[in-house]
Amino acid sequence: MAAAMIGGGKTGAGGHTDDDLGGRKHPEVYGLLWLTGASAASVAEVLISQGIKPATIQRKMHLTVYYARRLLPTLRLGRRSVTIVADMAETRLMVLAPGGERPRDDLDPRRQSIGLRLTKRNRAIEEIQALRRDMYRLETPAILGHRKATTAWKNAFGARNYQPHITIMGPHSGTSSDLSGIGKALRSSLRRISFDAFEVRYRP
Repeated sequence: MAAAMIGGGKTGAGGHTDDDLGGRKHPEVYGLLWLTGASAASVAEVLISQGIKPATIQRKMHLTVYYARRLLPTLRLGRRSVTIVADMAETRLMVLAPGGERPRDDLDPRRQSIGLRLTKRNRAIEEIQALRRDMYRLETPAILGHRKATTAWKNAFGARNYQPHITIMGPHSGTSSDLSGIGKALRSSLRRISFDAFEVRYRP
């Protein structure tokens, strides 16, 4: 994937248009917030202490701020440093499937990837939503087509509901069918986690 930043004009300073992408009309665009190495290591340490298989723990942990299946106008390549702190007290574990934020009989956490979800009360949400607005404000009617525009908690592309989360482990991780124990361990062991970079990527 190539990295990208928002702002500027159609070209220059890393700006790209559809023509610049070899005629590809529908690249995927991602806004990614990267967890610090220290925070990721702390999360992994707690997971391992709870019996999670190290090989299933997610590498390069990040939170997806925005996603689209179109190249947004005025998008520029780049990456920048940020300092965003999330309080662990306002996090919950979720199964990475539609409706996975609540326990469901048809979703088995033992067979699914698991995410660390930030609740709407989390101190990081305001800053995450500011980054998100900077991206979805670039959506145009031509980009959206029949879709409803992205909002704070709804997506135009991908899953309809926006659930800010970090994938922390893959399927068959060794977790039980009840995620509450691991969630409590994470919240009791870690007061906060931090993000140190924001990046926008496109995939032609």
